[in-house]
Amino acid sequence: METKSRHYEFEGAVFDIPMYYDELAEMYIEEYRNFNENPVWTKNGCPITHTIEEACPFGKWDKPERFNTCGECRFYRQIAPQALIGVCSQEKRQWANKINMQAMRQS
Repeated sequence: METKSRHYEFEGAVFDIPMYYDELAEMYIEEYRNFNENPVWTKNGCPITHTIEEACPFGKWDKPERFNTCGECRFYRQIAPQALIGVCSQEKRQWANKINMQAMRQS
């Protein structure tokens, strides 16, 4: 069977998402990797996240009483209409802040 992938270029982040053919759905479906273990960052240092990922403690929501996901957060921007991934623009999650926190822990 042929191998397929979908190519994304978004805010300076360039990556491919492999796809597999689902017999029941009769279509190709994206097979998302674990972005926490293998992060992808935009050129501005924002992380790519899953829409349905459990939200971080820095999120902000219109309905805070609900169980919240990244996709419902005000800081989340979906990459494409049908994609289940997007960009988190929360300043505390940007790579520069992660690097600074790691450096402080090591000193």
